[in-house]
Amino acid sequence: MPIEDSVGRRITDARNARHLTLQGLADASKLSRSYVEKIERGDRPATATALSAIARALRVDVTRLTGQPYDEDTGPEDRAVHAVIPAIRRVLLCYRTPEASLLPPREFEEMAAQVELVNRHRRAADYATTASALPVLLTELTTYALSAPADSQAAQEGYALLAQVYRATNSLAHKLGYYDLSTSALERVAWAANMSEDPVLVATSRYLLAGAMTREGAYGAARQILRDVEHDLRDVNTAEAEGMLGAALLKRAVAAAAAKLPSEMDACLDEAAEIGARIGREGIYSDTPFGPAQVEIYRASTAIITDDYDTAVRDGGALVMPADMPAERSSHHYIDLAHARVVTGDRPGAWAALRTARKLAPLHTRKHPRVRDSVATLLRLERADDQTRLGFGRWVGVTL
Repeated sequence: MPIEDSVGRRITDARNARHLTLQGLADASKLSRSYVEKIERGDRPATATALSAIARALRVDVTRLTGQPYDEDTGPEDRAVHAVIPAIRRVLLCYRTPEASLLPPREFEEMAAQVELVNRHRRAADYATTASALPVLLTELTTYALSAPADSQAAQEGYALLAQVYRATNSLAHKLGYYDLSTSALERVAWAANMSEDPVLVATSRYLLAGAMTREGAYGAARQILRDVEHDLRDVNTAEAEGMLGAALLKRAVAAAAAKLPSEMDACLDEAAEIGARIGREGIYSDTPFGPAQVEIYRASTAIITDDYDTAVRDGGALVMPADMPAERSSHHYIDLAHARVVTGDRPGAWAALRTARKLAPLHTRKHPRVRDSVATLLRLERADDQTRLGFGRWVGVTL
């Protein structure tokens, strides 16, 4: 992607197509004119919240502004991931009438072990391995669940595994920028979770839906769903439910921050911190990471949403990442930290955070739109001939 083909240029082109002035776009998106102008010029990377607001004002999808999906052929891993997308689309369409497998479904225990492996690969941001397993596994589990006696334990267990694999599909599609496919996968998660009759899994499916709503700027709906999720989880006295409750509170803190409701944001963060302190360590709950460090990660990310970049840099930079934090989650934190450091003028620190994110989860970093935006901003502002930084730009897909 040439640096001219940037988020800012795409916003300008979409704005001109709508015959909107810069002030008109600022008013429609409820952002300051100077902020929108800096984004368009490429002097400042846009937050996800700002991009969502601008996309709504321009009546376009966010991917129109980010340029996703980034399906350039940059190596075997990229080819492997994107090559699976058509098969995943077909499997999602056939969720009630799966295509016949070449082989019958494996034994339940073997499929369950495969699902756990897929979940681990997803959390590690190993998208190529995750993608390669999804079409066959989805078909097998659908066949298994549909062929089991209705309302039997076997059917419920099959649907529970199926919901987890649909979740992995949603995550993969979202990370790669196939948002329409992600939405379809979310609907399948909800369907399979409801069929499983597992209350924590049902709550998790709604938690995921609320996250998608937040990304699309539907903050009120997201917050209401999360309040309902929290209410339901409080009635389930298990460690799994407690961890998911903490995660739901963190998700609502993000939606409240984006909706400019600081009191609600702080209350959610504080209650999540209390739960994290009781648990005392990082863990995975319904395939969702939560723990004390997760709370601090979200404090930094909500600080970015509320334009409190000094706090985001100070607290986010001081966070000692636990060794067992999933690579996808830890790399996301450093991507956010790089963004905050660009805004506060710490360009060497921004590059350092980007390199850390790359080391932790290479493909997640390369496919993240905020990484491209931050790198494009850094290269434009520096106009340097540092080959290391230019090489990072080429690796991400940004060139001068």
